[in-house]
Amino acid sequence: MRVLVATDGSDCSYQAAREFLRIAGTAGHEVTILHVMPMLSVGRDAAYLQIELEREGLGALNAVGSIFRHAAVPAKTEMLQGVPANAILEVAKDGNFELIVIGHKGKGGMREFLLGSVSRTIVKNAPCSVLVVR
Repeated sequence: MRVLVATDGSDCSYQAAREFLRIAGTAGHEVTILHVMPMLSVGRDAAYLQIELEREGLGALNAVGSIFRHAAVPAKTEMLQGVPANAILEVAKDGNFELIVIGHKGKGGMREFLLGSVSRTIVKNAPCSVLVVR
């Protein structure tokens, strides 16, 4: 099964990866782990913020990647910049994925609200099945 695992670095996204493995097992999956960095407006601190976002994104990809490595499931990683829901949906469609795995909320505060809206948008518009994990 072609599986797209979206992560924002939140505990909920890590739980989603673990839950997918618990439900689906470890055999026969082609997994891609995706992190989408938000777009930054141009400004004095944009370069610093870009570096921080990339660092956080790599950390999120590595954390979810280690969950799959521990289960002996090979996984590719991809990091994009854009509007998270739109990018996840586009990757899922273009990659002919059969399942999107996502947590139901993000890191907290405003991010929690945003990922909640991201997961709703994905469920509503996905070209494939979606596993949303609480």
